[in-house]
Amino acid sequence: MPFSPQPFPARTASHRRPYASSLASTCALAALLLTGSSHLGAASAALMPPSAPSAPQPRGSLHEEILRLLDSPDALPREADWARLGPEALSELLGIVTHPRSSEPQRSRAVAALAVVAHPEASLRLQEMLRSPVSAVRAAATLALGRRSGLEAVPVLAPLLADPNEQVRATAAQTLGRVGGAEVRKALEERLPVEESLAVREAIQQGLSYIEP
Repeated sequence: MPFSPQPFPARTASHRRPYASSLASTCALAALLLTGSSHLGAASAALMPPSAPSAPQPRGSLHEEILRLLDSPDALPREADWARLGPEALSELLGIVTHPRSSEPQRSRAVAALAVVAHPEASLRLQEMLRSPVSAVRAAATLALGRRSGLEAVPVLAPLLADPNEQVRATAAQTLGRVGGAEVRKALEERLPVEESLAVREAIQQGLSYIEP
């Protein structure tokens, strides 16, 4: 079935948040998203109900189920929900990410879902998205790759501390802090004194607070 994204309702002016609030919410999402990984949050993952084996779904129903899972802006991607969709979910999610008619929230949630989709190429696709010209995609890919790959992602996530976009830098700081390790501590400590954005400095300090001394 050809991809046909379903746009989300436009927010009214009263629902638009200032940039600082949006940045804070992104950092909060980083903390939440990273707790679901087998690398970073085994305790949380253990609480998830196991996914039962299921027969492959027809293409149309797979697309509809993916749109349904992406439809809730407050829901984090759960491994149990996505594992049952099988590896074909990867191509559907990539279609949503790259389609010009996808809304930004829908696109970001599709990237986030790549953290738990059952396909061996998902990590490589997320690394490619770190070079996206769209800052929201880079930020979402940072979160998802940190969740999916843990310490293995540090060499590709650390350079994002110098990304031109504040939201991406702050997200990278939070994500790396959750991953932890001596290499991450060194990268965050080196970035802190040269970071000009107050919001990003706060994110770096928060990231450092996650790392055990």
